Amino acid sequence: MKLRLLVAACATLIATGANAQAWPTRPATLIAPSSPGSTPDTVTRLLAQKLTEQMGQQFVVVSRVGASGNVGSESVAKAAPDGYTLLMGSIANTLNPHFMKGLGFTLDELAPVSSVAAAPDILAVHPSVPANNLKELLELLKAKPGTSAAIPGFGSTPHLSTVLLQSTGGVQLTIVPYQGGGPVLQGLIGNQVPVAFSTSVSIIPRLRAGQLRGIGVTSAKRITSMPELPTLAEQGLAGFDVSAWFGVFAPAKTPKAIIDRLSEETRKATGSADLKKRLVDLGAEPLGSTPEEFSAFVKAEYAKWGRVVKEAGIKAE
Repeated sequence: MKLRLLVAACATLIATGANAQAWPTRPATLIAPSSPGSTPDTVTRLLAQKLTEQMGQQFVVVSRVGASGNVGSESVAKAAPDGYTLLMGSIANTLNPHFMKGLGFTLDELAPVSSVAAAPDILAVHPSVPANNLKELLELLKAKPGTSAAIPGFGSTPHLSTVLLQSTGGVQLTIVPYQGGGPVLQGLIGNQVPVAFSTSVSIIPRLRAGQLRGIGVTSAKRITSMPELPTLAEQGLAGFDVSAWFGVFAPAKTPKAIIDRLSEETRKATGSADLKKRLVDLGAEPLGSTPEEFSAFVKAEYAKWGRVVKEAGIKAE
């Protein structure tokens, strides 16, 4: 009896390994839980294209928008753990649980695969706003308390950056939530709102085209792709440091062999010269990590942003 059980267990392990080695045998779906044109969407499409080239199977990007990324995240958390439904997760996955109720899933239902990229926010204004730097903008905002500032959703880094700008800059803003980063940019370009933070990946093309004016970047250091743009910290907001990160997740019970393979391929993709250049040109820092490294990072981020949300009193309004 024991021999039969041992043989059966070995057969299961062999079959699992074989299936993982064969994976993917059909197209896989990579969920971007944000609107087309947003940073998660852009990063997801770049990675999907590279994975498709490397693995010989198509990685199809599907935008699933809603609830600050929770709709798309939940769809992956509840999907079959077979490696064919994946998520481009983000910092929002470690922020949202601290101030949003009824997410429909927990972070434990998602298995970290690999980090992909990180990108700071950029504070920008419509060209009609008479401010060319942070000092001028703060003076303008203090003279007009309640000025509207767009965010792509509660729990996003632009939301966090906006809250921090109020507390560190001594200004009062009316936060206007939009359904994703793409609509925020359209609202800013159309002068529906005069000021907003947007992740560098999404907004840099708009800045280069002259559609918007950049005021400052939220990272501790200037970004390689736009070194002329000063940080908010060097313009007077000491310690201001916010950057979004993006990474691949799978449903929690996905076989480890598939997760390891996907992690390896993701690291290969983000380490390739062409994708690295694309990401840097867009204003992002290419990353890449093992599932174990990414898991430890996600846990640390969860703890960190829990403290920040509590101290800043951030609430879903």
